[in-house]
Amino acid sequence: LAAYDFGRFGTIVDVAGGTGALIAAVLAAHPDVRGVLFDQEHVVSGAEPILRAAGVLDRCEIVSGSFFESVPKGGDAYVLKWIIHDWEDPEALAILRACRAAMGPDATLLMIERDLGPPNAGPEAKFSDLNMLVNPGGRERTWDEYARLFDRHGYDVVRHTAADPECGGHTVWVTRRRRAEL
Repeated sequence: LAAYDFGRFGTIVDVAGGTGALIAAVLAAHPDVRGVLFDQEHVVSGAEPILRAAGVLDRCEIVSGSFFESVPKGGDAYVLKWIIHDWEDPEALAILRACRAAMGPDATLLMIERDLGPPNAGPEAKFSDLNMLVNPGGRERTWDEYARLFDRHGYDVVRHTAADPECGGHTVWVTRRRRAEL
C-alpha cells in the first residue's frame, strides 16, 4: 500500500481480487474510496467476512465472473495484483482486453507484479519464474516484456514504482488507455 496512493480514486475494481485482502486494506486506509471485488463465484463467496472484519463491507461491492469475458465497468482504477504472471501472452492479453473494455477514458490500470530483471540479478524473481514454468504455467516478465504487452493492447505506461524490497521486489505499473484509440 505504501508504494502507491490509492486515495486519489473514487472507485477501485480489484480484478481477480480473491477473498478481498487487498481491497479491504485499501478501503480501510482510504475511507472516501469505494471498491469492487471481482473474482470467480467460488472465490468471492468467502469475501464477506474479510470485508466485514476490516470494516469496509458497506463500501465494497462483491461481483463474480470471468476476467476472460468481462470485468465490472465504472471504476476509476482497475488493480491486477499477481494475476498477469499466471498466464502466457494470449491469456494475459485477453485479461488486459477485458479491463480495457470496462475502463472509462480517464481510468487507470494498476498492475502489481515482479520485474524479472536482467540475467544474473534478482534471484527471487528468477525462482518465481521457474516455479511458474513448472507448476501452473505463466511466467514472470521483464520491464520490456510488460511494456510490450501493454503496448499491444492500447495502454501507455505512465510510470512504474518498485515496492519495498521486503515485500518481494514487486513493482506497481501505472497505465492508461491510449488516448488515440478511445
